[in-house]
Amino acid sequence: MSQNADCRRMKLLDILAESEEPRDLSDLSTSLGCDERTIRRDLDHLQNIMQRISGLEVRRGKALVARSGYSPGYFTHQLDRNAIAKGQIAQSVLRLLPDDMAIALTAGSTTFAVAREIRKASVEGVSPSNLIVFTNSVPSLLELIAAGVATGVLGEIYNHDDCAFHSPETRSSFQPGIAIVGASGVLFGNDSPSCGLDLFSHRSEEAAFLKQLLANVPEIIVTVDNNKLGKRHPWSFGGSILQGKKVHIVTDFLTETQSEKLEMLKEKLPSIGIQFQYTAANPQNNLSEQNKI
Repeated sequence: MSQNADCRRMKLLDILAESEEPRDLSDLSTSLGCDERTIRRDLDHLQNIMQRISGLEVRRGKALVARSGYSPGYFTHQLDRNAIAKGQIAQSVLRLLPDDMAIALTAGSTTFAVAREIRKASVEGVSPSNLIVFTNSVPSLLELIAAGVATGVLGEIYNHDDCAFHSPETRSSFQPGIAIVGASGVLFGNDSPSCGLDLFSHRSEEAAFLKQLLANVPEIIVTVDNNKLGKRHPWSFGGSILQGKKVHIVTDFLTETQSEKLEMLKEKLPSIGIQFQYTAANPQNNLSEQNKI
């Protein structure tokens, strides 16, 4: 099956390379003996590969690729860490998104995985559809543009470490209904010094930017893999900013203790005006404290 898919994709690439005009998906599906959705998935697969390399070389009897990466820094360092978990989180986030929604997507490796899932959904023609997604992440912006998603830029000053734009003051007429954010640390329950839930950034300028951005957004989806839960940094962008909002944490798995704390938080937060939910994207991997040890 895999070999047949690889052969089909190579034929598809050859056809497109030799074509001077755009090709109809229906013609391509007929030529390759598959349906249009398969063609869309093949194109997405090929595009994903092409974005990661800039060429092929042979040196001293060895084949290698010249990679087209992003500028070295925090984002690039985090990109391949816990990649499977980030993909699972991103898929769960997409199931939470309605059609016809305006979204702010902030910088980070897990939110970048969300951008990739939005691109896949757009290429395959499945929900969520008709999204408008503004982002301060350059890698996410490129994913959205490649898929033809209506998009725009948040922030003003580019930071190569995050591959993202930040600004001390958010000036935009864009009014998102949902903000999808990453966090380098999340404290909840008795560990949180504020309202019972606090979000942290590894950079002061990013925290300041996120506070400005989230102030007027009614719903926040926090994407964070499990190893960020229980961690804090000096720069908070949660706390009182979250009051009066819907907040949904999406992670890969939860320990029994974490689940218990989040259940208690779910009962407590409505009293201070926060509608709180949480999702474990891969609940079969939930660990007991004994297994974790």
